[in-house]
Amino acid sequence: STKKEENKEVTKGADLQFYNKYIDVSNKIQEAGDKVYKDYTADIPSAASLTKSSFLVAVSFKFSVDNLERVMKEYNRSYFDGGELSKLNASEEMKSEIEGDFKNLMKVLESYQAVSKKVADYYSKGEYKEDLSKAAGYEDEIKTEYDKYKSAFDKFSAAVKKYKPKREKRDPNSVSNPDERAVIVLMNSYENTLDKAEEFYDAFDGLEYKGDMSKAKDKFREFEASFKEDKNSVLSAEFTEKTKYMKYSYEDYFVKMTNMFLDAGTKFFDHAPSAKDLSDFNRSYDDVVNNYNYMITAYNSNINVVNMFKVY
Repeated sequence: STKKEENKEVTKGADLQFYNKYIDVSNKIQEAGDKVYKDYTADIPSAASLTKSSFLVAVSFKFSVDNLERVMKEYNRSYFDGGELSKLNASEEMKSEIEGDFKNLMKVLESYQAVSKKVADYYSKGEYKEDLSKAAGYEDEIKTEYDKYKSAFDKFSAAVKKYKPKREKRDPNSVSNPDERAVIVLMNSYENTLDKAEEFYDAFDGLEYKGDMSKAKDKFREFEASFKEDKNSVLSAEFTEKTKYMKYSYEDYFVKMTNMFLDAGTKFFDHAPSAKDLSDFNRSYDDVVNNYNYMITAYNSNINVVNMFKVY
């Protein structure tokens, strides 16, 4: 068992760091978990239509199952084996509820991944050609495990969002120190970007092939406009030698990742309405999700650096 650091002083900064990290965890687990079932339904025909002579390629499904196993190992080690998650601190109620739902989700994922692997092996190794009798049972089994995963994930995700720390509005013009002023501008930009990104993802998550994409597209355009405005504020702010490294990290890492996300989103909304089939749609959709998560990872990396510069 992991010995947790229980005696640290809990601050608003600790709650914010805890929240930011678990938002990242939530996004990456959802990406991996959802994709397993999405690729299963795309690669594998219904059991009723399957024959021993059916030709199918389960490469994407198998890859997604392997990726889910990798994500599970990463977070199990991080939480239960002395990694980053085990060292995070937060207010007692927040920490207890989020970590409790996280541990339950990890148990559910273990079963989901085990069943998915069994089904992926059955198809990728061509076992169905020798014995079709398992297909219907496997179809029901993986759907049941997926539903359990979705239920556990939704509970965990709701708990994380419930404890989103309230933002403190900071006016850069209220301070005279140029370093403090520049860091406030940078912090405001990061937090504005995260808020708008979450609004977009709430509208984007679960979009269906040939479904209504108008709300998600509107939120994407709002994000794009907001980021452009905040980026201009940061790049025009006065950073001294003491704080320029933060500006460079913003430019070279966060802006780069955000632009990659914007490119993926633009391509999706241009292409998805006329996607030739579900697989074509899913490739564009997954590209948005992947680049969204890269952006969130960059946010978490950079925001921790900014939080170390105490100006509030």
